[in-house]
Amino acid sequence: MRKTALITGPTSGIGRFTALELARRGYDLILVARNAAKARQLQMEIGNAVSTGFVQCDLSSIASVKEAVEEIKAGYQHIDLLINNAGLIVQHRQTSVDGIELTFATNHLGPFILTTGLVDLLKAAESAKVVNLASAAHFFAFRYQTTKLANPPHYHDLVIYSRTKLANILFSNELSERLAPFGITSNAVHPGTVSSSFAGDGNGVTAWFMKFFKPLLRTPQQAAADIVNVATAPELNDITGQYFAHSKPARSSGKAKNRALARELWAFSEALADVVLI
Repeated sequence: MRKTALITGPTSGIGRFTALELARRGYDLILVARNAAKARQLQMEIGNAVSTGFVQCDLSSIASVKEAVEEIKAGYQHIDLLINNAGLIVQHRQTSVDGIELTFATNHLGPFILTTGLVDLLKAAESAKVVNLASAAHFFAFRYQTTKLANPPHYHDLVIYSRTKLANILFSNELSERLAPFGITSNAVHPGTVSSSFAGDGNGVTAWFMKFFKPLLRTPQQAAADIVNVATAPELNDITGQYFAHSKPARSSGKAKNRALARELWAFSEALADVVLI
């Protein structure tokens, strides 16, 4: 049976090269993205060697993610690999259509709803894997309080982004615990600081850093190679609940290992999404 991989944010940067490499390895793809035109371009680039389905979704919108879940469940029988790649950082505070801080809505809540909503398709695969893109930025998640993630009292782009990256690891770890009985693994991956358009727009400190140090940063191809390796390497088939950097288990922060904090985030996310999940 052909393997199927779902990837969010596949139309540019790391996600694009991840999708191309998975296609080269023979995975049928479910491309979850906002921009239909860019998704079609990627489908044309991949060609007909594998199947590439497109599902339009705005990860910052609860309704959009729930609609995408239903579309995917109606169109597919199983998912062997789910890669939560999409993410953003915004210089100034913005809110989603649901009134939730945009970075948290996009980087954590959307992937949370998508992944948990597709658990039955993961269970239907022979040995499914979930890979969640995180970041070493999670070490800078200062004054992290779960109940303030959706509407933080103060805003600094890097601090807010760092909190969402900590949330990604906490979610990944809790997911690994809940899905272990079904043989499904969940791991978080730090792709390194990558030279791409991510965070490079605008004139804030974070954008300045990305532009100034761009020649020294990793390429999207290098980052994608690490992600695909964690997702497909046979020797990692039974590894779950880990945080990887450069394809190897790495040290994460004390907060990232906090099981109580992970469970608290899970319950908070369920309440925001108005769902009761696994």
